[in-house]
Amino acid sequence: MATEDLQRFLALLWTYEHKKGIQLFDELAKDPSTAAPILNELLLLGSNHDDPQLHTPHGLLTVHAARNLLVLTRPPGGLGLLRFLVLYNFSLRKRPLTPAQAEANARVTPSGSLARMQAAYHDAIHARNGDRGAAILTRCAIDLGLGAAAHLAVRTALDDLGRLGHNLALAAAYVDTAFVLTLPRGLVALANLAHLQANALQGVSPADIPEREASGGGPTGVEHLEALVEAGDFDEVEPVLEAFCMHGRAEVAYGPLLIAASADPGFLGHTLSLIHAARLASRHLTPSESAWLLWKLYRTAVSRFGYPQFLELGEPETTDREAILSALESSLRHKSPPAESTVRQALEAGIPLEEILARVVDFYGQWTVGEKEHTISYLSAALHTAKFLGAKRALLPLAIALSKLPF
Repeated sequence: MATEDLQRFLALLWTYEHKKGIQLFDELAKDPSTAAPILNELLLLGSNHDDPQLHTPHGLLTVHAARNLLVLTRPPGGLGLLRFLVLYNFSLRKRPLTPAQAEANARVTPSGSLARMQAAYHDAIHARNGDRGAAILTRCAIDLGLGAAAHLAVRTALDDLGRLGHNLALAAAYVDTAFVLTLPRGLVALANLAHLQANALQGVSPADIPEREASGGGPTGVEHLEALVEAGDFDEVEPVLEAFCMHGRAEVAYGPLLIAASADPGFLGHTLSLIHAARLASRHLTPSESAWLLWKLYRTAVSRFGYPQFLELGEPETTDREAILSALESSLRHKSPPAESTVRQALEAGIPLEEILARVVDFYGQWTVGEKEHTISYLSAALHTAKFLGAKRALLPLAIALSKLPF
């Protein structure tokens, strides 16, 4: 496919000409190499989503979650999902902010130390001054690096995680998008995140997060943490979480929490989506902040811990690869047989988890019902949780999600 056609299509994505856009996409999609630049442009546009009528603009949350699903497969796999994203993009109301404009707005703001930038950003958000907040956050990224800006934005979201955890989920998605797009394109994501935070966190006081010092001992195994939360010994849980965080292993401590949320994912999967987002956001937090967030989520996000015994894997009943994959395909098409049975068979037979996840993503385009924004976010959280937990415990998030998702 000619480079001119790809450039013409990318330009169409900024318009509302969905008929021309989807016709050209169907031609471009015949060349798998076009998937990456198309997805990259969709991320940029999704980060520009702006609709004052919505309590929570899900545009980037959806595109970002879908992008994370698509990394689990390879073109031409996932084509149905990518095609949906193209159509979805045309439905979004967007700011006309370009990377050049975002950079120009940032450079009007004086440079300053990290501490000064943090104080100024909080003041702007507190006063609901989105333009000022956007200029400060993007200037921080230009002068001090994306890492500093990411920390500032995610730390700000800790002041109020938001209804159904949306404030933290948005911060995690926009910050990750900025890293994927790189500078200067990533400035668009940061600028729009600042506007969202100014709207959602106006007048919110900063969360009191005490600085902690590393204790002498290192973290115990995650099995010890699992035993404590399953027994309800929460007096001992906080110092264990702190030890994990102080030794750079905050993500590991999310294991028992993700298992609990996989079993009870919450309304439209929001509980699992929140904890999945928190795990990703922890990469941009200090150890003290990570420990504070983990402790908060362990106390408030879920009520029951422990991996269900009936979902433990056993010995394979069959090793007939074609029969197993055919049954899995039937589960994804018709929900019969149930995914709990067919995914179990695949995992017990040693079919690689990565292959199972890719097949789920590839079938998304054939699912024609359901509230797409939440379906994509929940599915992404479930599949990446399965990958994080590993093949031995992947059945829980996969079986529950595939039984609940409306397809």
